[in-house]
Amino acid sequence: MQPSLEQLAITYKNLPADKLIRLAVTDAAGLRPEALELLKAEIKGRGLDDGILRGIDVQLNHIDDSQLNNYLALVRNQACPTCGDQSQQLNAVLSTTVISAIIFTHYKKAFSIGCPTCLKRANQKATLKTALLGWWGLPWGIIRTPQALISNTKTNKRINTGEPTPILVDFIKNNIGIIESIKNNDQSLQVMLTNLNNKQHYNK
Repeated sequence: MQPSLEQLAITYKNLPADKLIRLAVTDAAGLRPEALELLKAEIKGRGLDDGILRGIDVQLNHIDDSQLNNYLALVRNQACPTCGDQSQQLNAVLSTTVISAIIFTHYKKAFSIGCPTCLKRANQKATLKTALLGWWGLPWGIIRTPQALISNTKTNKRINTGEPTPILVDFIKNNIGIIESIKNNDQSLQVMLTNLNNKQHYNK
């Protein structure tokens, strides 16, 4: 049973600012119209940044190729969150690392966004670690290791093309509300990109 509008209004009023903003810029598309209006009213009532309202609206509309390219350009022209270089356009990749020790195997995919130089360095590090430490687990080490090495080879080729990778395009589409809400604040964009590089995905 859905909460009443009165209950929603109370919930939004009691949410800390960070959680209210996160709801607005990441989950607006999943809210019913009446809930969206209440959310917008709460944001306006608190005097929060207008970018948050734009972040809501962009999630509700179809993004055409021209708009997508504008968001891609915005992100790609930021300074590299790893080395600070601004002379190369940013890109994003998933680099795979496998580490094994007899009875266990860790299979890790790490998302990285940065300049081509830093992405190649991260991918090479994952490849070297996998080549040295991936084989020594049964049975998954000898299965996962070649998979990771092949994946990292393909990743390196994508970096070399200079074109935005499918991973970057998906990132833009999945975070369109967040990007829209902070697009006029380079410092906030840099914080977002830096935090992304600290997130890694593990599979056994």
